[in-house]
Parts: sequence; structure tokens; C-alpha cells
Amino acid sequence: MFILASSSPRRIQILKTIIEDFVVVKPTFDETLISKKSKNYAMEESLNKALSVKSLAKPQDFILSCDTIIIFNNEIIGKPKDRNDAFLTLKKLSNNTHYVISGYTILHEDKIINREIKSQITFSELDDDFINYYIDNYEVMDKAGSYAIQDEVIFKRIKKMEGSYLNIMGLPLEDIKEQLKLLNAL
Repeated sequence: MFILASSSPRRIQILKTIIEDFVVVKPTFDETLISKKSKNYAMEESLNKALSVKSLAKPQDFILSCDTIIIFNNEIIGKPKDRNDAFLTLKKLSNNTHYVISGYTILHEDKIINREIKSQITFSELDDDFINYYIDNYEVMDKAGSYAIQDEVIFKRIKKMEGSYLNIMGLPLEDIKEQLKLLNAL
């Protein structure tokens, strides 16, 4: 059996492109237990998410978890606390470069794969009217960095992008696929 330790609709959608049959289990790990100053925050987060559902799995099962964060000026930016926080985050990212880092974990038998994938995005200027429009008309509250790259209006505001688009969406599928092939899961 394959278990996705995430309830993210984006991760479910992306994973379905390579695995038809899997079970979704929401992790029970408390994200506040990891210091925002941790150098490997996303990898630690994904490992703990995977371990939090391990008791529901059999040893031969595959467990996949992922956590995606934004790094801007050496600061971790997660999901916004409220509308004002979303506005301030997008204002910070406006006309600047930031990194999207996903840490993912695959547990299978006695194997633990824990990796990090980094992408880079530079936005053009996001003026106040655009930011307000975006927040009012798109779902930003459950997104690290207060945006979703798959929203066409935000995608058009990207000046430069380096790395995996799927990583920026929240699941670095290209790298995960390679690791699953090494485990004979695909």
C-alpha cells in the first residue's frame, strides 16, 4: 500500500499523475515543535509528518510526506496567519527573489529517504491593488508564501523561475519519482 501523509489537494493531484491507488492520511505532528531557525526545517518537518502516520502502516507500505516553505532574506515564511500577514508577505516578495524549498520523506521497510529540493522565483512588482485583488479572489491562507504558482494571475507576475515547477506547487515529483524507482515502487 502507498500512503500519502498529507491532506493537501495539490499534493494529492500531483501524486495521482504517477500513482493511481494510494491512501491519504493527515499527519498528526505538531509543526510548532520545530524551530523556525532550523537549517533543515522542511526535511525535519516532512520526516516527522511521515513518522506520525507510521503506526498506521505495515512495514512493506510506502509512506510519502512533504513540507514546503519559502525562504526570503534567510527567513522562513510559512502560511499566513491572517489577511494582513498575507498582504505583508506578498509585499515583501514583490520585485524580489525568494526560494521555495520542499523537504520530502519516503519511509519503506527499514529505509528512510529524506531529501530537499530548492527552486528560485523572482516576482515582478506586485502593487497594493494587485495584492488586495489576489488575496480577495484566490485562496492564499493555506499556502506557504501566501501564493500558489498555479494561479495564472500570479504566474504572470513571475519575472524569473529556476527549478521544478511541481516543487513550487508543493511536491517535487521529478525527484520523488526517481527515488521511488530505486525502491522498486514504480
